[in-house]
Formats: sequence, structure tokens, C-alpha cells
Amino acid sequence: KGNDTAGANAMIPGRMVDCIFGYCDIQNFADATQILQDKVMVFVNQIAEIVHGIVDEYAGAANKNIGEAFLLVWRLIDADASHRT
Repeated sequence: KGNDTAGANAMIPGRMVDCIFGYCDIQNFADATQILQDKVMVFVNQIAEIVHGIVDEYAGAANKNIGEAFLLVWRLIDADASHRT
């Protein structure tokens, strides 16, 4: 038990995955921040709810929210993916 360690082995073989990445940015965010001030997070959360809902509806995932931007991803299902090496 003394040699057990927690962690990830980065040297194991990976696999190829085809994806589409999207980037969604709130336009004029600096202006919105200045006008809305302490209510800007409510505004961002309302937009996030819309973006996440649409992405979920179309079988995607909102990968990361970074302030005024959202990183979105859709994994492509390839019929001949099993033939790749």
C-alpha cells in the first residue's frame, strides 16, 4: 500500500475524437458591465442559461465559461471511426 499513488498516467495511449468547438462571446461586455455594475452577473447568468439550453438541445456541452465567453463542444459520431488506428 505504501507505493499507491493517486493521479493520472499521461503515457497511456489515447484515441482520436472528432469534435466541433464553438466560442460564444457577449458583445460590448465592457459597456454592459459599466451600465449594469453589480447586476452584471445576473445578466451573464441569463445569457448562460440560454446558451447552455440551446447547446444541450443540440447534443453539445458548454465546456467552460470565462467571464463574457463560453467554450462549446459537440462530439462528432463517425460511422467509420472504428477503422482508425
